[in-house]
Amino acid sequence: MYGRIVQLPLFTGISGTDLLELQDRFPFSIEPIDAGTKLLVAGERTKGLLWIVSGTVRRNLPWMEESLEGPLLIEPERLFGLDNTTAAGWKAETALEILYISKENVVRHLLRNAIVRLNFMTLLSSALQRKSAPLEVPRTVEEKLWSFVRSARLKPDSQVTLHMKMTELAERLDVSRLVLSRTLNTLAREGKIELKRETIIING
Repeated sequence: MYGRIVQLPLFTGISGTDLLELQDRFPFSIEPIDAGTKLLVAGERTKGLLWIVSGTVRRNLPWMEESLEGPLLIEPERLFGLDNTTAAGWKAETALEILYISKENVVRHLLRNAIVRLNFMTLLSSALQRKSAPLEVPRTVEEKLWSFVRSARLKPDSQVTLHMKMTELAERLDVSRLVLSRTLNTLAREGKIELKRETIIING
């Protein structure tokens, strides 16, 4: 199990001795989860750290879905701070393997390890820097669409499904509905997106 755990976010660089010491303090292991299982509900208090070790998970927002493959640590920034409720709903899209550690064990044991603590700070800092990085001002409708998608997705190569009416998306992008429709139809013909009723599928 050591070889698999050290590939997960937060555990990179930890020694086998340190990992065994952590397991002596509190037992944890990789567990199987069936496809279709609800993992987290949006708005619920975050009670621990959840890793997707393998498989594909679906992140659900009211207007968007995103398919993400493991390894992945789900919303670690929501464990502490002013808002420690889950931002999105999470569901197993395929059979998964997961690792879960409660907040109590994170605080009492996991973050006492210097390597884990450094990895955690690096992970949170990187996420904050990505959000605050200066972006080029999009000029065309297509550029505005890709900029909007980049700001919403967690991984640059993930599949994103937008669930919104054309008028709503046009308002978000600050463009006319007609021009947006023409742009989307062009992108669909080029194979960059798929268009369905009130749905836009964007493959990585």
